[in-house]
Amino acid sequence: MITMFAMSVGLATAASAATTVDIDGGRTSLTVATGTLKVLTDNGVKVTPIKGASASGRTFTFPITDGDVDGTTLAGPIKHSGGLQFAAGGKTLRVQDFIIDAGKGVLTARVSGTHTRIPLLHLSLKNAHISKGKTQIVVSNVHATLSGTAAAALNKTFGVSLFKKGLAIGTAKVTARP
Repeated sequence: MITMFAMSVGLATAASAATTVDIDGGRTSLTVATGTLKVLTDNGVKVTPIKGASASGRTFTFPITDGDVDGTTLAGPIKHSGGLQFAAGGKTLRVQDFIIDAGKGVLTARVSGTHTRIPLLHLSLKNAHISKGKTQIVVSNVHATLSGTAAAALNKTFGVSLFKKGLAIGTAKVTARP
């Protein structure tokens, strides 16, 4: 799927060989769906950025620290600093050190205080827009939904059944600097 998009914006030609693009920085922003934000707020769940991430309104931004992606498909890890803290009823769950792999359609996170990495979000590139210039690669309109593993961790932490696999989280935009 992503190869089709990449070819349509000139990232590859039939004659070109795949090359690795080293990602040197940039940012990923996640704009939380209005309905999801309302449900979280109505249920007393506060979501805040941690360790270098930032928030403005319903958009969270995470610095890109490193990555190596296929120049044709953009598959491969894009690593981030920062993270998110979910808090309610005196309990917290923190996830950080996000890694996006567009080829696998997943964003994984490390659960703070552990070495455990979980799939946090499933990423759909079905309606994504991809562009590549000399100074940046931009992938926008990436739809993010909650993974079953993340839903179970949130429900267990807060003693609720609010979180479900496939919950629409919002849309992401990756602006990476090669």
